[in-house]
Amino acid sequence: MRIHWLDALFARVVLSRSPRYFSDGWGPLSELEVLLEPPRTPADLHDLTLGPARREGPLFVQEGRFESPAARESMPPACHEARFQLVLPAGTGARPAVCLLLSASGDEGFGQRRSLAKDLARHGIGALLLENPYYGARRPPGQRGVAVRTVIDLLLMFRAAAIESLALLQWLRARGHDRLGISGFSMGGSLAAYTAALSKEPLAVIPVAAAHAVAPIFEAGVLSDMADWRALGSNVGASPAIRRRLCDVLAPASITALPPPPVLRSAILLAAREDGFVPPSSTERLAEHWRGAEVRHVPGGHVSASLTQRKAIVRAVWDAFSRLAPSAVA
Repeated sequence: MRIHWLDALFARVVLSRSPRYFSDGWGPLSELEVLLEPPRTPADLHDLTLGPARREGPLFVQEGRFESPAARESMPPACHEARFQLVLPAGTGARPAVCLLLSASGDEGFGQRRSLAKDLARHGIGALLLENPYYGARRPPGQRGVAVRTVIDLLLMFRAAAIESLALLQWLRARGHDRLGISGFSMGGSLAAYTAALSKEPLAVIPVAAAHAVAPIFEAGVLSDMADWRALGSNVGASPAIRRRLCDVLAPASITALPPPPVLRSAILLAAREDGFVPPSSTERLAEHWRGAEVRHVPGGHVSASLTQRKAIVRAVWDAFSRLAPSAVA
């Protein structure tokens, strides 16, 4: 497998400076019994509050918050209040198409996704940006950066973000946005695919540089040493037995364990040809499971795709929405 040089360089910097994931070990493995069950469709968001719209150039931006439907699933209290931004293009009517954009690993706040939202707005597509549990204003005390402290915390974050995304899609549809989609980069792409597989409604689905599950990132690729293997019980780095156990415990966060989305014509998978973070075999597994979805490849690696392939991402989103409902976009 050829790895783009920028991925290798970025990984060296990250591994030398960033805190390791799972510094407090496995966490309460008794939670696994609940986490193995796919999350149910949440109830309507009756307690959601949406602030006034402010004009920012060609955009209308509103801040929103709500009590997470996953708050009772053992998440720390700091994660319980969900935050989001609704970014709608001016001049397209009150209820344009909206794409839910989920955050990549390390993407705290909304800044990185706002620029993509602005590009989508030029095509008449709005965006909803959800801040992940355990990130930004939702980061629990004692957590260093975005590196969650236990393996169970990672599963809780993944599951909670999916539940919150389902609830927001329901809320958008109830508001009259009947043309909806979901996308994200890297971890956000995997989350988008997982959420789409749980949804009963047809969506435009655009996972970008996404693995078929959480486990492959720690199993192979340039970031496989991001885990604190000693805290997980290995005295010699990532021993094969501990690595296998980690993959087994992370099994609930797998897209291929769920049936494919109801409509795959409007699903486009974007993969980088020299991705050093997401193993190509993982992307292939997702594509095989989602037969009927289109797979597109962009040049470069994981990092360069996030920096230089904005046009390809916007085009994929536009195309996916067009297939979902030809009248959805301009």
